[in-house]
Amino acid sequence: MKVIIACLNSKYIHASLSPWCLLAGVCAFAKGEYDVAVTESTINGDPNAFADKIATEKPDIIAFSCYIWNITKTLEICKLVKEKHKCMIVLGGPEVAYRPKNILEKYTFIDYVLSGEGEWTFPAFLDGLNGDLSLVPGLAYRENRRIITVPEKQYIDTPPSPYCDEFFKNLNGRITYIETSRGCPYRCAFCLSGRCSPLRFFDIQSVKKDIIRLAQSGTQTVKFVDRTFNANADRANEILLFIKENYGKEIPQGVCFHFEIAGDILKDSTLEILASMPYGAVQLEIGMQSFNEVTLKKINRKTNTEKLIQNIRKLISFNNMHIHIDLIAGLTGEDFESFKSSFNTAYSLRAHMLQLGFLKLLHGADMREDSEKYPCEFIDEPPYEVTSTPWLSSEEIQILKRCEDAVERLYNSGRFLYTLEYLTNEVGILPFDVFGGFGNKVNGSRMRLSEYAENLYGYFCDKCNKEILREKILCDLLCCSSAVQIPEVLKIRDPLYKKAKKHFIENVDPNTKIAILYSENKIFAVNQCKAKDLHGRFEGKIYKIDEI
Repeated sequence: MKVIIACLNSKYIHASLSPWCLLAGVCAFAKGEYDVAVTESTINGDPNAFADKIATEKPDIIAFSCYIWNITKTLEICKLVKEKHKCMIVLGGPEVAYRPKNILEKYTFIDYVLSGEGEWTFPAFLDGLNGDLSLVPGLAYRENRRIITVPEKQYIDTPPSPYCDEFFKNLNGRITYIETSRGCPYRCAFCLSGRCSPLRFFDIQSVKKDIIRLAQSGTQTVKFVDRTFNANADRANEILLFIKENYGKEIPQGVCFHFEIAGDILKDSTLEILASMPYGAVQLEIGMQSFNEVTLKKINRKTNTEKLIQNIRKLISFNNMHIHIDLIAGLTGEDFESFKSSFNTAYSLRAHMLQLGFLKLLHGADMREDSEKYPCEFIDEPPYEVTSTPWLSSEEIQILKRCEDAVERLYNSGRFLYTLEYLTNEVGILPFDVFGGFGNKVNGSRMRLSEYAENLYGYFCDKCNKEILREKILCDLLCCSSAVQIPEVLKIRDPLYKKAKKHFIENVDPNTKIAILYSENKIFAVNQCKAKDLHGRFEGKIYKIDEI
C-alpha cells in the first residue's frame, strides 16, 4: 500500500515536524508493510502543481496535517487530488480533530478524520483498513450513510523520534522544531494545548541527542514547541545548561534556540542560567495576553502579573537574548480602555518584540464551545478572528488593527527606536497614543521606508520639538538600513556636513554614515558594516563637533 504524508507549511523557511512524526509512528508501530513518503509545500504554492505532484505518485492513501493557517489550501488540494486520482484521503491535526463529523458532512471528498496523537493513531488506521476500523482510536469515518466516531485514547509514552535521515535531507537549513513535552499545565479558554492531553515529558537523554543532531544540521534556529517550556523548572534548567555547556562545541556557534515560557513562574535558578547564556543562543516568547486581572480570571489564565513584569524586566536587562511578548485583543471582559492600559504596560517593558494579536475562536477551545460564557462575533472562516465583543466594538477593533500595523513598522521592525523613546519618554505621549494615533493616520498604507519616515515626521512635528524629532528619525534611519533614502524634509544643507563626513571616512571608517545633531551640537555616526544588535540595528556613536 502506497502512502503519502503531506503538509502545507506557512512558509518554506519553516520545516514542519508533523509529517515526520507520522512517518516515525508508522515505522515504529504499524504491523503491516507500507510504502510511505513525506511531501511538503507551502500555502503560497500553486495548489494545482502540488495536487499534480501527489497524483503522479498514484498513492492509495494521502494523509494531511491540518492547522488554522493551512486548512483552506489543504481542502482545495484534497479536492483537486481526488479529481485527478482515485485514492483515500485522511485528515488529522487540531483544525479537524475537534470537528470530525462536520468535516465529513461538509467535504465529501474527505474519507477519514483522525483525532489524537498521530504517532499511534495513524499506524493503527493503516492497519485497520484491512481489519476493523471501529478499533482505531480517534477515527471518524462513514458507514452506511452514517458517520462513526471512535473515542480517542490517551498515551503516556515518549513518541518515536521524527528525525530520520530523510528528515535531515529535506531540512536544508530551514527553521526546525523539537518537542520535549506534550500537553500543558494550564487550561486557557482560548487555547487547545491544555485540552490535547495531560502534560507529560519525553525522555531527557533522547532530547539531548536530538538537540545536538538538530544543531549540527545546518539550521540557524531550533524552536521548542513545548507550550510551557518551564512548567518543570528542574528539567528546563537541565536542558538550558546542556545547551550552554555544549555551545561553541557540539552545538555550532550562531544556532539559536527558541522557547515559549510562562514568565511569572520563572525560578531564580532559571533566571540565573539564562543570564549566563551565550549572546544570541536563546530567544524567549512570553504570552501575557492581558494585564486585566478580571479578564485573566474569566479566561482561566493563571498569571501573577507583578511577578511577570518583574521577570520580563530582568530578562531584558541581561541583554543576551531576544524577548518576544504578546497581547490578545478581544478577550472576555476587556474593553478598549482596559486594552490600552494593558498595551501601555506591555510597551513599558521594552521587549524586543511586542505582538498585538487578535482573538481567534479555535475549534475545540472553550471560548468557541461556550458562546454564553464567552460571547463574541467572529468570522466563521479560518482564522476565525473576532470582529466584536460586548466590551469591544468592531470600530474599536479596526483602530487596534491600525495600531498593530504601526507597532510592526515602528517598533518590532527596530527601525524607529530613538524616535519612539523620544516621543514616549521625553515628550510624554502615551505609547498607545503614539501607535494608535499614527497607525490611524497612515491606515495601513504600503509605502517605502523613506516615505513612512516622512509621514512620521509630519504627524508628530507639531506635537513636540520638531528639530529634535527630525534628528531622532534621521538617526533611526542611519541605524536601521544602509540603503534607505533620506527624505528631503529631514535634510539640512550645511558645509559642516561635508567636512564631518570627510573626516569620518578618512580617519574612522569609510563605511561610516553621519548626521549632525544641532540640538546637542554633536555628531551621530554609524558604521553600517558592523554586527547588528538584538533589535537588528547598527550601533550609533556620539561625537563632539569640536573633535573633528
